[in-house]
Amino acid sequence: MFDTYAQIFEKRANEYHYAMRAYPHARDAEFESVLDPIRGAPAGVICDMPSGGGYLAGYLWPGMDYLAVDPATDFFVEWPTSLPRVIAEITKVPLDDGSVDHIVSLAGLHHEPSLADVFGEMRRLLRPGGRVVMADVAVGMAPARFLNGFVNEHCPLGHVGHFLDEQTFPTLEAAGFTIVQDRQVEVPWTFDSRDDAGEFCRHLFGMTTLPAADVAAALDQEIGFDMVDGRPRLRWTLRRIVAQAC
Repeated sequence: MFDTYAQIFEKRANEYHYAMRAYPHARDAEFESVLDPIRGAPAGVICDMPSGGGYLAGYLWPGMDYLAVDPATDFFVEWPTSLPRVIAEITKVPLDDGSVDHIVSLAGLHHEPSLADVFGEMRRLLRPGGRVVMADVAVGMAPARFLNGFVNEHCPLGHVGHFLDEQTFPTLEAAGFTIVQDRQVEVPWTFDSRDDAGEFCRHLFGMTTLPAADVAAALDQEIGFDMVDGRPRLRWTLRRIVAQAC
């Protein structure tokens, strides 16, 4: 059975939160990368969907207003009160047509059963000429094998991700988008030690029955680390697609 994003994170949002609080800068490269294609764009509203715990908000710059959309209510338990959010499925967002200037989606779409419905809703929400930037795991890459292999085996909820593939491009076009960019990007996760990497990932991916050292060993074997200035960097990669509303 394929569990949806809402079903998964209603059950393990707290563990995800713990990982992101304990290692708040581990994924800096991811958040910076997904925002890079709209740096320099006119001021406006950036809609983050699905938003998780609203972590992206800390990477925005003056002039950009943040709006989160997420269906998992547990992600909002410790939500900063100053950050606006909408609790809703990302296929049925209670906002007006053309009400946001940009949409960003980081690492959550592989839990959605119908990208056609998601892309259609993104197109409805975007003003004409607005952009959507999505960055997610791609089929055939090491993170995809790790998530649907090791994580699926050791997370009690499993992990069956529907990763970005050859159908993503035409599905976006059918929803009313023009593709501006489609590329694989390196977004290494940075830690002080390999045990920290294992501790982060055992909570982020719901594998808390495993010791951190075992998770770190699997990360090293299946994805790999680089040592930079004495710190391990996990070789995480994502496919980043930039699309403009026609």
